[in-house]
Amino acid sequence: MFAFVRQFPLYIMVSVVAGVPLLLAIFLAVQHTINLNTQSHQALKDKQLVTLITHYDNLAHNLAVERGLTAGVLGSQGKTEIVQKLTQQRKKVDDAINSLVQLNTPLISSSDSYDLLQDVQVQLNRLNQVRQGVDRLSPQIAPFGYYSNLNQLIIDNIDVLIAQTQSRELGTLGDALISVIVMKERAGQARGALNGVFAKGSATSVLFSNIEGYIQSGDYASRKAQIAFPEQYRQSLQSHQSNPAWKKVEQVQQSFLNQSANLDSIQGPQATEWFPMATERIGLMNQLRNQMVDQMLSAAERSAQQATLNRNLLMAATAVISLLMIMMVWGLVASLQSRVGRLKQTLRSMSEHHDMTVELDSRGKDEIASISNSINALISNFRKLLFDVTKTNNESSNRLQNIVESAQDLDSSSRSTIAKCDNIATAMTELAQSSVEIAQSAERAMGDTTTMNNKVVDCQTQSELSYRSVQSLLEQINATEQCMAELANDTQSIGQIVETINSVSEQTNLLALNAAIEAARAGEHGRGFAVVSSEVRDLAQRSQEATENISKLLDQIGEKTRFSVESMAKSKQASDDTFESVQQVNESVSLLESSIEHVNNHISTITHSTIEQSKACEAIDQDIDVLASIAHKTGQHADDLNQIVSGYQAEAMELKHQLSAFKLA
Repeated sequence: MFAFVRQFPLYIMVSVVAGVPLLLAIFLAVQHTINLNTQSHQALKDKQLVTLITHYDNLAHNLAVERGLTAGVLGSQGKTEIVQKLTQQRKKVDDAINSLVQLNTPLISSSDSYDLLQDVQVQLNRLNQVRQGVDRLSPQIAPFGYYSNLNQLIIDNIDVLIAQTQSRELGTLGDALISVIVMKERAGQARGALNGVFAKGSATSVLFSNIEGYIQSGDYASRKAQIAFPEQYRQSLQSHQSNPAWKKVEQVQQSFLNQSANLDSIQGPQATEWFPMATERIGLMNQLRNQMVDQMLSAAERSAQQATLNRNLLMAATAVISLLMIMMVWGLVASLQSRVGRLKQTLRSMSEHHDMTVELDSRGKDEIASISNSINALISNFRKLLFDVTKTNNESSNRLQNIVESAQDLDSSSRSTIAKCDNIATAMTELAQSSVEIAQSAERAMGDTTTMNNKVVDCQTQSELSYRSVQSLLEQINATEQCMAELANDTQSIGQIVETINSVSEQTNLLALNAAIEAARAGEHGRGFAVVSSEVRDLAQRSQEATENISKLLDQIGEKTRFSVESMAKSKQASDDTFESVQQVNESVSLLESSIEHVNNHISTITHSTIEQSKACEAIDQDIDVLASIAHKTGQHADDLNQIVSGYQAEAMELKHQLSAFKLA
């Protein structure tokens, strides 16, 4: 499939891919427009159906009024007042008939509309005959039955018309309207029949039974209306049923039904009172009917307008969007064809003229712009590659020339190498002889260093003995210094004790003085105590003198002790210096021993190296022979390399010629 698609230009495939969905969308939009047009047509048809239903109901309403007045005329035997009202009502009926016949309903099926109207028209053709019989007060056709049958036929037509509507709202309102019309019809039948009864003052059992059936049928229709009515109309009906006029009519009807045993003398209002009363009640029902008809007309009109608006909006939107889409597809296809054409032409020109300076138009963010941008990047990379290849080829040519020159130099160098190898062989022979002499001198030096090493070992032994002696002396000096420090501390402790004794002596002397004073005061009795205190004072004086002598002695001992401590510190410092010097001497001797050992190792290494050097000289002499052979071969290879590089130079020139065919700048 994809191979088949590739047989056509891209703009044709885009046109097909974009055009088919567009045509399908236009087809669906047209189909939806047709559906909306059908809905609009049905909405307008519903509107005409409601209008036709209104005309039928208006005719039925006026026929019901005429029926009631006819019953009143017959019951009253041609009472003038009732006859005048009947004449006026007949004109209204004739107007309603003319309005129904002249009504134009082009959207309703002519056959259905004609059949319904034809059935009514057949009955209306007998209307003048019925009226003439009523005017003569001797009707050949029962007026009440005629009007009732005609209204029932109209109600059936209304029911058929309501069934033709497609609107759910209109269907619901139509069912409610049928209930109201039936209620009106039954109320009208009861009004007409009772109008005749009240005008005559009596009724037959058959008439009573019929009136009872009208009233019961009206109650059934009222119950059905309560069920079928929308909430707003149900509330309106309940409000009307609470109206005094409505209740008064029901009371009169119930009063009539209660007189079933006294039909020859019916009690009730006058016919002239009853008919307006019943008409007022029917007028309340007619208000409900008018509200429903108005809402049905409004709903039909609103539905028709909405359907027409939706159809027109869809048609306009379809036309505008289709035009925009067609223009957009056309523009995109034209742009695609133009851009792809320019792209093909540019690439063809680049291929034919090897022009790498061309740059494609990459403006935009679509796939073609992306392809152009990628091709521009590819051209740029290819142009850079060609630049690099050209540059590399030029550099390769230069390098090949350098290789040729190097090969020539290599050939010349190989010849020089052969000559130098001969010189090196001679020099290596002399070097081998010198190596033997160096090895002999190194053996003699090794004997001298061995003797020196033995003397250094003896010196190191004496140095270690001195090191141990100085170390022992340093330990004894440290111990003496510690003892002198302890002696100084003991001297200080003795001084403190002497000070304590001196203080006690002073206190004792003071006490003896106080005792002498007290003895002098005592007179003769204190003479013995005075002698004792004098002796005590003498003892204290001698103790104080002794402590002073001890203090002086301690000061001399402390001074000598401090001098001894200082002397010991100096001796310790001198011992430390001696110890450090001995240690340094010991370390120097160790270093000297190590150095002599290193020198001995070096001499041994030199001896070994000279031997190895002699052997290496022999090997080098052999290698030089090999090197000379290699130099000969190198010269031959240099000639071969020169020929190969010449071939590479020819190929590089051919590549340069081919690269020059591309336009890079």
